[in-house]
Amino acid sequence: CDMMDTILKNIITEKDIERQISILQQLLEQPQLTVKTIANQIKTTERTVFSDLQIIRDQLPAGWFIETNSLGIKLIREKDNSTNELWAIFLPQSVGVRLIKELFFQKEISTIFFTEKNGLSIETLKRHIKKINNQLIPFNIKVKITSNKVTLLGDESAIRIFFHRLLTPLTHNNFFFNDYKIHEGYYTNFLDSLNDSDLAVKTEQLFGACWFFINTIRIKANCRVNHFNFDETDPLFNLYQEKMINLYQREGIYLENEELFFAFFCFLDSWSYNNTYGKKVCFKKDYPELVEVATNLSKQITKHNNLPLNHSYLIDNLVLTLLKYKESALLSEQFQLEYQDLIVTRKENGPFQTDQEILEIINSVIKIKNPSYLLNLISLIEQEARFSSSPEMMTVYFVFQGEPAWKSFLRQELDDLTGRRVNLITTDLQELNKLSFKENDIILSNLSVDINTVPVVYISTVPTKNELRQLTELTLEHYF
Repeated sequence: CDMMDTILKNIITEKDIERQISILQQLLEQPQLTVKTIANQIKTTERTVFSDLQIIRDQLPAGWFIETNSLGIKLIREKDNSTNELWAIFLPQSVGVRLIKELFFQKEISTIFFTEKNGLSIETLKRHIKKINNQLIPFNIKVKITSNKVTLLGDESAIRIFFHRLLTPLTHNNFFFNDYKIHEGYYTNFLDSLNDSDLAVKTEQLFGACWFFINTIRIKANCRVNHFNFDETDPLFNLYQEKMINLYQREGIYLENEELFFAFFCFLDSWSYNNTYGKKVCFKKDYPELVEVATNLSKQITKHNNLPLNHSYLIDNLVLTLLKYKESALLSEQFQLEYQDLIVTRKENGPFQTDQEILEIINSVIKIKNPSYLLNLISLIEQEARFSSSPEMMTVYFVFQGEPAWKSFLRQELDDLTGRRVNLITTDLQELNKLSFKENDIILSNLSVDINTVPVVYISTVPTKNELRQLTELTLEHYF
């Protein structure tokens, strides 16, 4: 996995190993970097980077090389080499990673066995666990150590949610799962069989496969989901439960009761938005009250944003979001912990004056203790609908004097950099006073501009990285 998630790096409890893995990740993501750039990115000294690079170089597997020249540092691999080869060497060097991995595959581990195998004292292990537990607080779980055993405490559903966030970026190359034979092909065949039937639905395949792996491994380790209430007569659950049972039976597991519903909910959580559904998936027939609420929300959104009332996917997207809370408010509130860091600041000029107005519309079918995440999802669905209908959110007026061919080339590069939601308009200095600027507009110029009504961003004739970064940050604000 080239793009290692922050949460995996957060359970690496040794600063030197975390640094070295960060350096590797940067070298994987960039074709060439200077030592100074690496040092700035990971907030250390160039001397430390040189030292870490030598440690990395000495441990690289066959087919991997670090090349240094006057332009910087390159990480080179032969054609068929996988990044798993790197992570298999460097990640297990961390006590935190080794501990969490063992707790993934079994309910508890022997304290004495783990400390002796890893050459640690119990006091040292306790210090590592204290650091790990700071990272586990948002998931409502923690590692407990006694003189006899180490266990992972918390609701089993919360434990699985943590592992899903930890392992989804690693699912595509089976890292962590190589030690336990799980057949991803079974999940792929499951999706293929659905897509050839009236139960067809588009899903995030790796996201769902990770849930399949985790549920299978934890059930075989006798780590069972806690008891919770669910509706056994729910139409959607009944449509897919036989398929779910057959899928897990191929791994030697018979799903029933809470484990069956949990597996179904995990599958539902993988459903894509802007979806198309098979003939048997009929929200209007099976969930008329949800469709009515989603339709009312859609009317507010389309009216406020001047979108066509029959805007493609908007009602279905709202139904899918509400449906997860309808299926199980308890699981929905637990699952939102996995991506709580994705909650974005919502625009104050949304289709509702207050959050209370949204809740008044949905309270007839859903009542939840903490609605923040649901409100955020509804806001994201609204923005997606608005952007798909009218993608230009701001205008950047490009005022530039320079060699004509270079100016033309630079304008195209800036257009690509700022993205399709920014309208980049080339204009002249004397034309600026004639323009009517909107609230989000900015001016981008290599000339002195005497205008106070909108922000002016200055760039050099050959823009620097910092100048381009500033422009990117200003324009990215309007994506959220």
